[in-house]
Amino acid sequence: MFYFINEYLLAQNSSVEHAAINRVKLFRQAHQPAKIVTKTYDCLLHRNLATFGLVADDVVNLFDYFQAATRVTPRVVRTVDLPLSPELEIRVGANFSRLTNGDVPVGLVRFVPGTVGRVAAQKFWDPQGNLTAKDLWDWRGFRSATQFFGQNGQLMAQTYYTPQGDPVIEEYFAANPQGHPVTTRLILVDYQHQGDRYFADRDELFTFFLAELSRREPATFISDRPATGIPALLALGNVAKKVLYLPINHVTLPGDPRHTALDGYLQPAFAHLERFDGLVTNTAQQAADILARYPQARVVAIPPVALPPLPVVPMGRRRPHSLLYVGRLAADKRLKQLLRIVALIHQRIDDVTLTLYGYGNPAYVQQLKTLVADLQLTSVVTFAGYTADLAERYDDYQVMVTVAASDGGPLGMYEALSHGLPVVSTRFDYGPAALIRPGVNGDLVAAGDEAGAANAIVALLSDPSRLTRMSLAAYASAQAWTPEKVWRQWRAWLTKGG
Repeated sequence: MFYFINEYLLAQNSSVEHAAINRVKLFRQAHQPAKIVTKTYDCLLHRNLATFGLVADDVVNLFDYFQAATRVTPRVVRTVDLPLSPELEIRVGANFSRLTNGDVPVGLVRFVPGTVGRVAAQKFWDPQGNLTAKDLWDWRGFRSATQFFGQNGQLMAQTYYTPQGDPVIEEYFAANPQGHPVTTRLILVDYQHQGDRYFADRDELFTFFLAELSRREPATFISDRPATGIPALLALGNVAKKVLYLPINHVTLPGDPRHTALDGYLQPAFAHLERFDGLVTNTAQQAADILARYPQARVVAIPPVALPPLPVVPMGRRRPHSLLYVGRLAADKRLKQLLRIVALIHQRIDDVTLTLYGYGNPAYVQQLKTLVADLQLTSVVTFAGYTADLAERYDDYQVMVTVAASDGGPLGMYEALSHGLPVVSTRFDYGPAALIRPGVNGDLVAAGDEAGAANAIVALLSDPSRLTRMSLAAYASAQAWTPEKVWRQWRAWLTKGG
């Protein structure tokens, strides 16, 4: 069994999670058993799976595993289904129901956002109005955990249950100097009828969880999210094969990957490469840079996507002069620079548009929107937010643009080329140089050269025949990461011991 280690699968995910989602679907298609492993407790995990085309067997969560809740037949629970005292009055609202005993509020039932009355949690108050406990309900319709609160509403403990209601995990908390609860102890209650097992924190429990997975059958763990997977795999010992997937640049500063300090999350792995069976990068350039620095490493480059050839959508059927950005809305993506580039383009192409798909820190996103207003681009730039599946959206646009500082392998760039979008990008490690052939399926521009980037995009948008040629070349370049070819790369490397 192959396990892809991640922290979570949320309603909104980064390219790290999307790469794991793509991979588990590829392995499933090849009839190779594989699962995404998640660490975080999340009552809505199984709601999110359907959003990304996953099923329960594609994922195994730490808490689901110990709660014996990996396979649960879903049911919808509403306020009237809860074991409430007949003396209580239920006052139903849009997002929650209030529970009162006479005129005294005794509780509140919160609903899952976007549903009609589906229970997410139930709060319990004492006669003085203090929060004493809160039941957390799994999306699939069972009470999953109860939180217990002390003075000033401080979380003190949390008990987790099986779908049948049996307590199986106890977690205890204490406040840190900032007043936030931190785990001080976890207990697996009478685990496998052999007594209680104690853990100092969730990291210890997670390592034990991986050991239990490997004890059931031969396992290969592929760590997708370094901060989650590397510490656990280093602590795991030699009970399974361990592979490090690099979704990020392995050094802190671009430009000198063979000498610059390593990324902090990756340092422990590179300090103990002998304890890993291999490393996987998205690009051959990054693999070569790692080998030059660590000759003893076993490294392979495999694309993060596996997409079948797609039908050609002519440029005439796409939105004219439309630019697309896909990715996190963050400072390292240099989006303020991108907006200034679009302002330069707008001076020459009046109907140019830029649509940004992605999520980011609200304060930074507001900075971007303020800059859009300052540049008088409110009718030009659209913040489209996060979309789980962009497959049908790519075909609306003519050119993808990115001016990021660095990236371990920009997932959106692969997807855009697959949909026939030429890509105009700054040169950075890693991705653009491997994917873009200047003048063929896109263009590369120097970092910081806003005028040069604007000129390259204007030249492309102003020449329909050139745009069409580049679009067809983009479709052709995607032949390198069809499902058959990507699976052959995985199979060949794993067969040799990865």
